[in-house]
Amino acid sequence: MKIGDLVEVNGGYQGVVVGIELIYPRHPESPPRSLEIMWSGHQPEYAFRNNNQFSSVSAMAVKRVISRA
Repeated sequence: MKIGDLVEVNGGYQGVVVGIELIYPRHPESPPRSLEIMWSGHQPEYAFRNNNQFSSVSAMAVKRVISRA
């Protein structure tokens, strides 16, 4: 997953990834912990750090990557 990917999360919500927080920030192959997403439409109720259209969700909530950047 990269910045700019269009993703679908649990519940059918879709959005564009605008930021990625890694579990081990200095390791080049670290898995993502959470994703900051700009939502198209409504954002899910389980999202945290809400800021109008932007919020963060756990990387485990992603069902699929719809379109790669």
